Amino acid sequence: MAVRSGKGGASSATVTREADNKSQRSMLEPSETPLSDRLQVSPGEGVDPIPHALLRKYVGYARRYVCPSLSAAAAQTLQDFYLSLRSHSHSADATPITTRQLESLIRLTEARAKLELREIATKSDAEDVVEIMKHSLADTFSDGSGGLDFERSVLGVGMSQRSAAKRFITALNTYSQRTHTTLYDLTQLRSLAKDLNIQVADFEGFINSLNEQGYLLKKGHRQYQLQTI
Repeated sequence: MAVRSGKGGASSATVTREADNKSQRSMLEPSETPLSDRLQVSPGEGVDPIPHALLRKYVGYARRYVCPSLSAAAAQTLQDFYLSLRSHSHSADATPITTRQLESLIRLTEARAKLELREIATKSDAEDVVEIMKHSLADTFSDGSGGLDFERSVLGVGMSQRSAAKRFITALNTYSQRTHTTLYDLTQLRSLAKDLNIQVADFEGFINSLNEQGYLLKKGHRQYQLQTI
């Protein structure tokens, strides 16, 4: 079964790639075509969608039998990117970059390899994940000149907005420890904000921003799970 990755054509369960294979090094250079371009369908290119039933079997097989591990090159790529993020997040008002982000990078890289039924996650997989993460960060923290400013967020740059977010998460942590629950619906979150006298123009946008920054994880329709307890 082919999986569209744009690298080397079709991939299957029998295909493996060694991260340190000299013949593939040129494919992994920074000048390589970005993932976003590789995923584009070229004019005239035929599209052969995978049947739904077959896709379900494929995903089920991957989940049950494929457990990728990081190659040394992949681990180094993720480490370098993580340390770069940490170096840009150093002030008290900046959005913290913690091991939670590193763990997410690792899981995504392993998932990228699992998609192609490979037991080893390569440097190429890690670079795809880094590209996705950079795109995500640019949406939220771009300073408008190509750099990242971690004191910016969709909450805005005002101290009152950052203070409201910190107070809300601190109170939610305390409440979760007392009630032994971390799952809340939007009505419960709104009630807590009201008790704290937190007033924001767009409450759902406020919650979505906490979701994007990793404090809350969206679990379903209007359901969120606290991640920082």
